[in-house]
Amino acid sequence: MSDQQGLPPNYFNHTLPNGIELIGQYMPSLSSISFGFQLDAAVVHEPEEKQGLAHLFEYMLLQGTKTKDARALNEAFESLGARKGASTSLETAMVWGQIVNTKFDATLDLFHDVLLNPTFPNSELEQMRNLVLQEIRRRDDEPMSRIFELVRANFYKGTALSRLVLGTDEQVRQLKRQDLRDFWQARYQPNNVLFSIAGKFDWDHVVERMQGLFGNWQGEAAPSPEQEPHPTQSISLEFREGKQEHIAMMVPFPNYTDQDYYAAMVAAEVLGGSMASRLFVEVREKRGLVYSVSAGLSGNKHIGALRIYAGTTPEQGRECLEVIVNELRKLEKDGITADELERAKVQLKSENVMRGEGSGSRMSAILRSWWYERQIKTIQEIKDAIDAVTQEQVLSMLQRYSPVHPLTIAAIGPLSQEELVGNTLS
Repeated sequence: MSDQQGLPPNYFNHTLPNGIELIGQYMPSLSSISFGFQLDAAVVHEPEEKQGLAHLFEYMLLQGTKTKDARALNEAFESLGARKGASTSLETAMVWGQIVNTKFDATLDLFHDVLLNPTFPNSELEQMRNLVLQEIRRRDDEPMSRIFELVRANFYKGTALSRLVLGTDEQVRQLKRQDLRDFWQARYQPNNVLFSIAGKFDWDHVVERMQGLFGNWQGEAAPSPEQEPHPTQSISLEFREGKQEHIAMMVPFPNYTDQDYYAAMVAAEVLGGSMASRLFVEVREKRGLVYSVSAGLSGNKHIGALRIYAGTTPEQGRECLEVIVNELRKLEKDGITADELERAKVQLKSENVMRGEGSGSRMSAILRSWWYERQIKTIQEIKDAIDAVTQEQVLSMLQRYSPVHPLTIAAIGPLSQEELVGNTLS
């Protein structure tokens, strides 16, 4: 059973009878294995009035099972030298482990216990809740954390993607053990699970162990609610005394499954990906308007985004915004130069190669491409796709997706809208 239907060498795919999908990348030069379970069990799946639930759940899932309390569970993982963790995004959640390849079976046994027999003990709940409340206070105190929540809330307005990942103080205080159990029962079901593994393993053995441990797991999670945001041009300001003005912007851009995704990666790199980027040179080097400026891609299933951040002083806020908007207009009108294209390609390819050398990053990468595209891209295919981008493609992508319209802007600092924006956008 090689389970390689149409996949590149060293890549595998198999579906268990109960709906759990397995994908793998065999990396014989490694002696480690990374694996993860990804589920539709995230921020968009919380009940509206229980925001922060998915994030608290991420902590509580590892706090004990029917056979082991939190301490015994930690000791069991440590005795195997295993790293473990859980993470929650807007749309998906992941529980992952990393071990030397000889400890795979024993570690998978522990994850089986965590996923199928969690107890969400009240004894740990208050401690974990306090951790989340501290994170919320830190977020609210730090404009750098708040600014992207603010711009995201407007960009995704009217959908669950606009929610605060951590929730609010008030909502988190009201969450109960039963809420965690209900969420687990609703979302942690086999038809919702994609298992990804990368490193040195025997694929047939992995399939056999997964079937042995998880094959009897029965149940079905409801489909994810569709989130289709329609961003419009908007400006939201949060007044805060002080000597800093934080500015963030988002504009619709190709997402992960778009044919122009690699052209968008190149455009974002040229705009604000490195110290040679336009924003860094124009806003920081030439004019000294910021202490930090960057641009990059973000996105979800339905819509991608170009994100820009600038940290400046109130005195320079207006000029800073003007220069950034100007650079976006220039990018839209003229595209990028041949020299910029080559530099961006070198940068993006080396980042991808460096990221792709460990089992952890490959496990995540194949998980993402299978989750969104039902295919696995090798590192070579990604390099080829980056290499294939042309100046013409970047320009036509910028005609499909204007980098200045509709621009969602958020700022935290002492400036009023008139002082910061004025007629910059007209």
